[in-house]
Parts: sequence; structure tokens; C-alpha cells
Amino acid sequence: MPLLLLLAGLFLGAGAAHAEPGRAGDIFASLRAAVAQVRVIDTASGDKAAIGSGFQVAADGLIVTNFHVVSEAAHEPGRYRLEYLSGTGTAVPLQLIDVDVVHDLALLRAATPLAAVVPIAQEPLSHGERIFSMGNPLDLAMTIIEGTYNGFVEGARYRKMLFSGSLNPGMSGGPALNEQGELVGINVARGGEQISFLVPGNYLEALRARALDPARAASDIGDRIAAALLADQDAYFGALLQIPWASQPLGKFRIPGRISPTVQCWGGSDETGEERYRHVGQECGSEDTVFVQESLETGSLRYAFNTYASDELNTVQFYALLDGQYAHNPWFSASDEAQVGNFECREDFLKGKGLDWRISVCARRYKDLEGLFDMSVVMASTGFAGEGLVANLGINGISEPRAREFLRRFVESISWAP
Repeated sequence: MPLLLLLAGLFLGAGAAHAEPGRAGDIFASLRAAVAQVRVIDTASGDKAAIGSGFQVAADGLIVTNFHVVSEAAHEPGRYRLEYLSGTGTAVPLQLIDVDVVHDLALLRAATPLAAVVPIAQEPLSHGERIFSMGNPLDLAMTIIEGTYNGFVEGARYRKMLFSGSLNPGMSGGPALNEQGELVGINVARGGEQISFLVPGNYLEALRARALDPARAASDIGDRIAAALLADQDAYFGALLQIPWASQPLGKFRIPGRISPTVQCWGGSDETGEERYRHVGQECGSEDTVFVQESLETGSLRYAFNTYASDELNTVQFYALLDGQYAHNPWFSASDEAQVGNFECREDFLKGKGLDWRISVCARRYKDLEGLFDMSVVMASTGFAGEGLVANLGINGISEPRAREFLRRFVESISWAP
């Protein structure tokens, strides 16, 4: 027997399938038995409520998928059950073991293990290397997609790999593999044609290590989700509060601009004789969110500034203009009363850094994620005839202490600079 065939036989016999470099057909053949469709079943009807993909990382039946694939079962285990569909069409029960909601990962245990295991890559990828993604798109059939590794997404709050390949619904949770058939990432999202994103494999390794903690295993999945989100916002906003914020002029004001690489800013202006005033605006925000469950995503930060100036409007007319712009922005998508409470608001007047403000602060709590809130703020400057600033701030998923700290810093970072 040729040496190459002998070595291939040894690897396959050990259950850790490796493929010859760069050959999608070989990778698919060697790992097909390690990848399966993951299904969320509505127990009342017996029908599929959601589908995705998953893959086995240990011979004892430990299977990985995205959290968003199994989120319904995580939040309502009495209403949904989990299973994978074997290559022969047999439905095999799955148990939810642990989750990493921040990085969209879930660990499952299969009642009957799959026949093979996806090996974990030990070496990092280089820009331009080929990646092979497996999954079951649109409930059609198990497929393999070839693409290119293009590094990590720049300016992302949550570290994601950029995959130049076409992921489709149903492939979420499937493995992304290097040319040796080793795991480098997990399918998570599609950004557009030939633009897709992968969860880096190191987050899977960290989740597997945490899942071994007996104290963690004894806790409720919902409590783990809440604790992870609280820790994530605390670290993110704590870091933002420790660094200097970029300051820039806008009209006759100075405002915080791009305060972090995780924030992107856009601007615009208009001046029309019919309106008799000049307007300049800027809006900044983070691009990432954390999927918690259907219609509830958290983790976003947005703020906007709009200046208004006029030499033609009298004082009453000008403040009427500002009053018409004084409104909370609709930056909050969750509306299910089972998930979030109602916004409670307080309006006041306060002094900032050389500025007087009219301010409205609104907050609402997450019902099942104790300690987390959404916060919405609108502020309008007072006291400068013919010059005004309206500022908005919106944060999804922040604790009350961090919200107070951040709002104080936000107000203090705006000044009058004629």
C-alpha cells in the first residue's frame, strides 16, 4: 500500500478526518460524517421551528452550533426540543450544555454521537488562504463552499473573521475549515454577496473550558446569558470611560467624535433659503449587536449631534425650531412586552461645560436579563440666540451604574466653542 494511503487510513481510523490540502471534495468526503443539520422542534406541533448546522468536536457527542440557531430552546426549553438529522434521515435528540451568547456559540450533547470529529487547527491563517465552509443551506442538502480568508473585521466590537464566500440561511453553526480540513471558525452571518462572517475558533475553545466548571454547569442557562451580557457591557463601557475621547468642532460647539475604533461616524449638512436656517449633523454608532432572541438584540451604542444656526429667525422662532427637533430617536427594536418593560422618562434642566441643557432621560429594563437596561437621551442647548445643538444618545443593554457614568461623561464632553 502506498505510504500516503496508509497514513490516510490511520487518520480515518482514529476518527479525526484530515483532507489533502486544497481539495474541497476530499474535505467534504472526510468530514461529512462530522457535520449535521441542527433542528429546533416545536413540541406541540412536532414541526421544525428553526434549523441550522452543527459539527462534532469530541467523540462523546459534543456538538457545536450558533446560539442564535438554538435560542428558542434556550429561552423556552419546555416549548422546544433539539435534535440533529443524521445522514440516514434519523432524528437524534440533543441536549443544550452551555452557551456563549456574546460570541453566538452553543454546545450540545448528542444522545448518539456522529461518526467523525472535526479537528481543531493549531496554526493561524494567513491573509488570502482558502477556507471551506460546510452547512445545510435552506434545508436543501449538506454543501461545502469555498472562499478566502481576509483577516478580521476592522473596527468591530466583537471579533469576527471576514470570509469572502457565500453563506446562506441554514449554514449557521457549520464549520469553516482550512485546507487541511481543520476548524478555523464557525459560520455565523452573511453580510452580502461574497461577504460573510465567522466566529474565530478560539472562542469555542474558551467555551469548552468554561463548560467543564461544575458550578457553571449547575447554574441556569438564562442566568449564564444575563451574567455574560452584564460582564460584556461592563468591560466595554468601562474601557470607553478610561480613554480620552476624540473631540471635534460642529458649528460653534465641540462634540465627541469617533470615541472608539468600534464606532463609525457619518455626517451631513443642508442650507436652504426657504427654511431660513443652517443645519449640520453627525451620527456615530457601533456596528455590532448581540443576538439574545428573536426581536431582541443588544449591545449597540449610538449618538447623534445636530446643530442649527440662523440669522433670520427671531428668538421665539429659533427655539420653536429646536423644540421641533427635541425628540428621542427610535434606535430600539425590541417591543415585546415579555422581553422589555416600558420606557420611564425624566425631564430636567442642567448645566454642562459652559452650556445649559434641557434634557430627557428614558430607561427600560430587560425582564429576563436582570440588571440590564436600554437608555435613550435627548438634549437641547438653551441660552444661545441663533445657535443651538440637539444631541441624542441611545444604548442597548447597559447596567444602571455604567449608564450614569457614561451619560455624565457624554454631557461633560460637549462644550461651547465660538
